Amino acid sequence: MKKTLLLSLALSVGLLAGAQQRNLSNIRKAEVRPIDQGFNHINETSVQSTYTGGEIYNRSGDLLKTNIASSSNVYGIFSYEQRVVSAQPEAGMVFFGNRAGGPLGATGNDIKVAWGANESATWSNYVITPETGFNFRYPSTVVYNPAGNTNPANMVAIVSGPFTDAAGWKGQFFGSVKLDGQNKNITYQNNEPNIYINHLNIGLNVTKNGHAHVASQRLNGTSTNYLSAGWEVLNGSFNVATNQFDWEPVVQVQPALLEDGRIDANSLVFSPDGSVGYLLGTAVDADPDYSPYGLEWPVVYKTTDNGETWEKTEPFNFSEINTFKENLYPTRADLDLVVPRWYNKWVGGNRNNGATVDIHGNLHIAGIVRSTNSVHPDSLNYFYTEEPVLIFDVFMNGDGTWNAILVDSVRTDVVDAANPYGMGWDQRIQMSRTSDGSKVFVTWGDTDPASWGINFETNQQPDVFTWGYDVTSNLYTLPVNVTALTEYWGENFWMHVSDMVIQNGSKYHIPVSTSVPGATQDNPLTHQYLSGVYFDESDFILLGSNKTEKPAAKLQVSQNYPNPFNGSAEVVVSLVSPAGVSLKVYNLLGQNVLEVAERKLGAGSHILSINASSLKSGVYSYVVTAGNERVTKKMIVK
Repeated sequence: MKKTLLLSLALSVGLLAGAQQRNLSNIRKAEVRPIDQGFNHINETSVQSTYTGGEIYNRSGDLLKTNIASSSNVYGIFSYEQRVVSAQPEAGMVFFGNRAGGPLGATGNDIKVAWGANESATWSNYVITPETGFNFRYPSTVVYNPAGNTNPANMVAIVSGPFTDAAGWKGQFFGSVKLDGQNKNITYQNNEPNIYINHLNIGLNVTKNGHAHVASQRLNGTSTNYLSAGWEVLNGSFNVATNQFDWEPVVQVQPALLEDGRIDANSLVFSPDGSVGYLLGTAVDADPDYSPYGLEWPVVYKTTDNGETWEKTEPFNFSEINTFKENLYPTRADLDLVVPRWYNKWVGGNRNNGATVDIHGNLHIAGIVRSTNSVHPDSLNYFYTEEPVLIFDVFMNGDGTWNAILVDSVRTDVVDAANPYGMGWDQRIQMSRTSDGSKVFVTWGDTDPASWGINFETNQQPDVFTWGYDVTSNLYTLPVNVTALTEYWGENFWMHVSDMVIQNGSKYHIPVSTSVPGATQDNPLTHQYLSGVYFDESDFILLGSNKTEKPAAKLQVSQNYPNPFNGSAEVVVSLVSPAGVSLKVYNLLGQNVLEVAERKLGAGSHILSINASSLKSGVYSYVVTAGNERVTKKMIVK
């Protein structure tokens, strides 16, 4: 897709002519280093850059895009949940797996796995064909390197995703094959009768100890009317005797959610040693402990036994994070209260968050977080304020609290589906880490109006941006626009980023792919590996945020007595200082079914009475609010 084609989405011919007068005032000067011209092009066609201009954002100048694969249409690689790019840091190799077709060969029903050294323009590939009558769709691919192996032919590709037959969506596939084509073992499972589709391609990963994991969101219903039926996780382990992966029965994880159970921005990530894993998305949790303001917040489950069992992480009020208080607007009803809200495809058009796990086993979530602003005195009616759109790295501290660091601002809105291409795209925020998890990285695609000298409103000409954080030293980098004013300026569509980076001395290389699309979503694409995206150890210079401390509790609430009960029960509320106190009861759908009106109470202990005579038998939650504090407990009505 050429620059001029995308510019025509929003700009007149006059503006196009003006685009040649670029505003360079905001671009940092940097040294340009020559590009090695001595590459051999054996397996695929390569594209080389010989940019020798003056000012660029990235200080390396040694970017190179190499053609490595192609697809029949965008549906082979468009989903952010697919694992398309992966790496083996110890071997210094990068892998790209996609639904094939297009100018570089294989059919649109096959999977092509391509691989090469991080800085090389020479790539090899292997094509995986499905069983007769089946078609691979939306595949995820990752490669496992058995201990002690140095030969790429003995590495094992793991694949998963949905498949179709002549009648439509059929089920999901999973399995493995060596890169030399030996020991191919792929299982095809039909969907359950009430499941419309089960993609089985969320966060496919494999740990150093040979454990593979992939998740899926189960969609219950039909193509025109379906709901989320929760997640399922598939776990496998490498069998050294067969050079294949043995797979266990799926594990189902069913969070209780509002809004028809909808959950967005799904991720599955594991720690460097594989001992800790997280399954997550953004949603409105039905438990007010986890969603005290009824907004999209992370819903997170944790495993410590290789994915066999999953437990919900303890609740945390994200409005307590100091970085949010410093950068987001407060609610109108309470100028001391900042209520963060995660973006998703229904709110602001963003479809994904990045996620990874650091050296300490702590989860990091990179995403766009906005504040909410209330016009209602009880702070239940929210709308978005006209504030800067910001990306944060939000992460666990390891003690039940969370913290955050501001990464960068988002410069443009998403491109919606009403453009000539026929499919929209967002900033495609993704995360990576070093092999040991001591450094984490955020990479995204955005259009920078300052570099173009044009007031772009949507992300029509995406560049590759990246940012890094050293979790051991608490130092982070400046955000860098890698591709601005280079040969690849504004031509970085459908970006995918590896979950692992490759360290070479003091440099941390981030494997990135971009694609050259056709005129519409149904035309073939060529996929390119972008080498030269890296940070140096010396780039980690800024000190991170102070740790979020758990505030001292000013409100204590007892369990209702009796419990279970019918009729009435009592709750003891203890206050450190005078406050307005209210009590609300919610059913499992999050609906407010009973309320004790707010009244001013002094310091000390007080008894509140709950009259449940109008409630049906079942499990309820009651929320006691005193000032800015709230405590949630469960109760059972007989």
